[in-house]
Amino acid sequence: MVDRPHVLVVDEFLARGRSLAEELSRAGLDSSATAAPPGTCDGVDVLLVEASHSRRIEIIRRSEVGVGPAALVIGSGVCHEAVLHCLEAGAVGFVSAEESAESLVGALRDVVRRGALGGRRLTRRQTQVLALVAVGLPNREIATRLGIQHHTVKNHVQSILGKLGVGSRTAAVAVLTGGGRGSGGLGRV
Repeated sequence: MVDRPHVLVVDEFLARGRSLAEELSRAGLDSSATAAPPGTCDGVDVLLVEASHSRRIEIIRRSEVGVGPAALVIGSGVCHEAVLHCLEAGAVGFVSAEESAESLVGALRDVVRRGALGGRRLTRRQTQVLALVAVGLPNREIATRLGIQHHTVKNHVQSILGKLGVGSRTAAVAVLTGGGRGSGGLGRV
């Protein structure tokens, strides 16, 4: 595991992004900020993307290509549909901007730890299924929306529960939205 992971905060309001990066640095993370989509992610372990960034989907998709850093979305007052689109694009989770700095640091370290170990990280399809579960869709509707079989959705849900170490869809959604297993606000996917 990386002892001092590098987090790149991507926020169109650069002053806010720099402020968050400074707070993360004080908490022991190596961090910096940018307003524009990063040209390269060399040396970056996690992208912390502001949910309201106008190019958030492009940034998240670019980070997913190859072995780029994981993208974690942060925001406040964000609608479920925006979070769903970020997760479908490949983000590994969502953190509420109302969480404490300590919770955010824990979430970022967990993302790095899982990335370094392979661990519980969900596949792109599992992330899509979990995001649709989170907005309240039943398995049959999820299957229709994703163009897959109903039993395939059931299999994905069981795999998600196993990877997250929870026993129900509700508990998995709580982990995704930061309300479960001491996740400190991380959509721990």
